[in-house]
Amino acid sequence: MVLPAGVGWLGAAVFAALGGYGVARLVAAASRPGYPGAHRAVDVAHVLMGAGMAVMLSPVGGPLPMAAWQTAFLLVAAWFVGAWAHGLRHPVEPVGWHGSGLHHALGAVAMLYMLLAVPHPPSAWGPHTGQAAAPLLGWALVALLAVSSVPLVRALRCPAGPDLLRCRRTAAGAQLAMSAGMAGMIATLL
Repeated sequence: MVLPAGVGWLGAAVFAALGGYGVARLVAAASRPGYPGAHRAVDVAHVLMGAGMAVMLSPVGGPLPMAAWQTAFLLVAAWFVGAWAHGLRHPVEPVGWHGSGLHHALGAVAMLYMLLAVPHPPSAWGPHTGQAAAPLLGWALVALLAVSSVPLVRALRCPAGPDLLRCRRTAAGAQLAMSAGMAGMIATLL
């Protein structure tokens, strides 16, 4: 599937902004002692996923080789599966403004799916050039992303927070946009 250039650039800009939001959160967290590492991991994952989606939608692609992106998303998926499994054994208070570890692992697996199941230019990761293989897996990822995003929809009703790190509504909205964009992209490739 090749998007019209205007649509590709618009999508790339939206996802670059979502990744930029993750960077802004990391910068703000650097001056806040006690900001939990689990929150930082979510922010780093959003930076990577925002950059990955921006490159995927950009008509020119990106400079990193496919193996680098595949490795990054494999590590993100493994990290969040581990965090989710750890949370099952050692329950903690849910944050409420972001999806679970399982939700973030699904996002990373969705990125891996788009990298592995969809034809791309041979030299670097860029715009898709065909339809996805294993469409049942693609539809399953779309459904799982939708179901795991339900808590994010509920968090949109929270009042606006006093700053970048404590505004639950903005954080949930950014994550919901990221998940919806990934699910939408997978659906268009099937």
